[in-house]
Amino acid sequence: MRPRKLTLIAGAFVLAVLSVAPGTAVAWQPPAAVAANPPPDPTDQALVAEPSTNPVTLQRGGVSVTASKTGNLTRQMISVSWTGLDPSSDFTKNAVAIMQCRGLNPTREDCWIGNVSADGDALGSIGMVAKSNFYAPVEPSDWYSTPKTVPSGPSFWVPFRTVDSKDDSLDQYHGRRNANGTWTTFGMAIPEDTALGVKAIEDFTPSTRNFRRGVTQPNGTGQVQTWVNTAAENPSLGCSDKSPCSLVVVPVRDRPCRTKEQGATPLLISNCAKATGATAFGNWQLLANWYERYVFKLSYSPSLPKCVGRTDQAKFIGSELTGEAMRRWVPARCQSSSPSALDYTRAWEPDSLRQLGQRDPASASKYAADAAVVSEPASPDDPVSTDRKPGYAPIAVTGFSIGYSIDKTVDGITSPVTDLKLNQRLVAKMLTQSYPGLFRPNKDGFAVNPNTGSNPANIFKDPEFAQLNPQAAGFAGSNAAEGTQLSMPTARSDVFLALTRWVWADPSARAFLQGKADPWGMTVNKTYRGWQLPTDDYNLNDGWLAPTPTSGTSGATFAGLSPQALWAPAINSWANGADIAMIGWPLSQTPSLKDSTNPNSGYVGKRDQVQLFGTRHIFSLSVQSELDKSGVLAADLRNSAGEFVAPTVEAMGYALDGAIPDKNSGVWNLDYAGMDERGYPGTMISYAAVPTANLPSTLATRYAENIRWMSTDGQQWGQEAGQLPDGYLALTQAMRDQAAKVADAVAAQTGTVPIPPKDPVDDPKDPTPNDPPTKAPNQPKTDSPDNNNGGGAKTPTPTPGPTPSGGPSQPVKNANTKPVAATTGESLGWLAWGLPALLAVGLAAGVASPGIRVIAQPGHPVRRGLASGGSYLAGLLRRGRRRG
Repeated sequence: MRPRKLTLIAGAFVLAVLSVAPGTAVAWQPPAAVAANPPPDPTDQALVAEPSTNPVTLQRGGVSVTASKTGNLTRQMISVSWTGLDPSSDFTKNAVAIMQCRGLNPTREDCWIGNVSADGDALGSIGMVAKSNFYAPVEPSDWYSTPKTVPSGPSFWVPFRTVDSKDDSLDQYHGRRNANGTWTTFGMAIPEDTALGVKAIEDFTPSTRNFRRGVTQPNGTGQVQTWVNTAAENPSLGCSDKSPCSLVVVPVRDRPCRTKEQGATPLLISNCAKATGATAFGNWQLLANWYERYVFKLSYSPSLPKCVGRTDQAKFIGSELTGEAMRRWVPARCQSSSPSALDYTRAWEPDSLRQLGQRDPASASKYAADAAVVSEPASPDDPVSTDRKPGYAPIAVTGFSIGYSIDKTVDGITSPVTDLKLNQRLVAKMLTQSYPGLFRPNKDGFAVNPNTGSNPANIFKDPEFAQLNPQAAGFAGSNAAEGTQLSMPTARSDVFLALTRWVWADPSARAFLQGKADPWGMTVNKTYRGWQLPTDDYNLNDGWLAPTPTSGTSGATFAGLSPQALWAPAINSWANGADIAMIGWPLSQTPSLKDSTNPNSGYVGKRDQVQLFGTRHIFSLSVQSELDKSGVLAADLRNSAGEFVAPTVEAMGYALDGAIPDKNSGVWNLDYAGMDERGYPGTMISYAAVPTANLPSTLATRYAENIRWMSTDGQQWGQEAGQLPDGYLALTQAMRDQAAKVADAVAAQTGTVPIPPKDPVDDPKDPTPNDPPTKAPNQPKTDSPDNNNGGGAKTPTPTPGPTPSGGPSQPVKNANTKPVAATTGESLGWLAWGLPALLAVGLAAGVASPGIRVIAQPGHPVRRGLASGGSYLAGLLRRGRRRG
């Protein structure tokens, strides 16, 4: 019986093949008619990621969306990138909406968003209207701006929910219910109008408008830089460590029109087919698009608290270089387990040091302040030095940096500039307002600024900048009206003193400031010629007033105004400097009508508009800890060895090698001329300046104890209270030893100031043994044409030295945090193979069915052939079993 069964099985197999051979006469049977069913309506398929201090990715199908950081946030930049989306042929098609929303499971009404201009500018004055019933599912809300019965299809516009309340009353939504039952949504930026019932959203400003419209490149990729707001600047969302929020990304896709089976009328079907802008930005509101959103939960770090209920604080006033560290240290020292509390007030360093010597009869010590945070000591004959004899305990190492937010367009693709080099002479040119902007020869009839003559209009037109940055021709800002200047404060600061020391140490920059032209003929602004550096004070010297243009010339709006003064962006803190680069809103000014409704009211300077992604071109002086917090990039600066070095913790460590201790104060002075070729020249040390004389014993003990803690426990890198943030190098052992000696001197109050015996580096071969590597300290060298008098020394690129490793000052990957992927791509188990197999069996059965009728006919030739072939196969199988 078994051979007979094998014969039948083998025969069926061969028949399946022969049945489709040419010449087989089989009548075709049409499939039975199936009733058409409408496609199912889209359902909510949101993907959600937990907060992470590392990049986190969400995936659906062939699309991946990544957020650079979503955990332990302050007000800082976030980069959102994606792959696999449909390309955007222009700004109105296949848009991607990126927005910050209230809560961890936000509704559309929870999102902080407005309309955008044709160029992508974040606005909010007009509506984002979408057709509610062209596409499935039909809009279920009541946000219809036209009656639902409109045959051509009603429109709707989702309002912002202004009050975070469980109450579902309409009062909390930014809009108004009309008498005919329709709804009017107010623009986010609309001013207050009591007659219309409009309440202004006061915190909807350019500094909080962080929603973005992304475009996708032809290769399916895209990137947008945005930032997250906190409750401090954006109370309408109220995001904080106590009130969570989310970052939501919504790709706007081309959706199929509803069909007759889905309830659409012929007119609706016709209008939808003719509609344009189906993938425009405003259609993020369509439920079909919203249902495919990517949600990144955000977590926030606590804001800097005050020590409530403690009266034993050691109060420090001074340098913002330590601002981010103090934001972590103060809450740790405020705990009841701490023997004394810590308090910090930000102030410019020279003023802080002055208060240390200023008398105040009402205070316990009879002085206005008892501890300052500075980088530069008081001079030996200063009353601070003679009366209070402060010791200088190192507590933090970071540095000044030149942050930038610049975009470039290369081969039609726009992206942020991520690598930029500056030498001392280029910085000197920006400091001295030596770029004329519009007011140069042969510029559309504008008058020529006599102080800048025929200099390049801005830094992007400067051949020296282009030599160091070969892609400069594609940088945004090359055609901007203003001359390039650094955003910086006009107050005296230790940071500006360090910056000008670095500039002055370079022979080519020093010669330029004294009047020598650079190799391309550019000269210093005449009002700065002979400027002597270093200095801790900065003044705007060029007050040239633009004349009233004659007939046929340009510049009427500038008449009577100083262009260089308008273009000088003055910041009020280093955090402010980082912030304007982050949001792309410069502090420079442009001539604007005094009264926008009166064209004859005359012109005054008003703050420039926000620079959109693709047009950003901002330089800002700041400190590295603030730039790291904000996510703003910093330029590589040239050191005396001709190397362009980034502000990494390793490079800061190399810069300390060879620093010379001051014999009066014990402060280390960086050796700019002899700096290690791997050293970052912007490196700065912050010191706690505390009296070693004339300080009451109770206060002395309190300050000594806090110095010991800040220089030891406070040097462990991490994300929690009491730990060291990004942008800081942990103190070397020599620095910790010096801090301990100063703490002892403060406690003893004998008036003896400790002086360190050598530089602060433990091992010259590895000056940062406690810190992990980030960016390799050796950078490619770019030489300037005038050799040692220019941008680079004519020496070979050095072989990389030993790379520092281990330690507390840079992020460590969180092993518990992994990219979050959609479950749609996970294994389906046996169905992955079983379903195709079932389909194959069914197909084989369908093909074989005509042949089965043939094989049923006795004596048929095919049947006889199959019988003999089946016997042969059965014999093979029997022989195989015996061998087994």
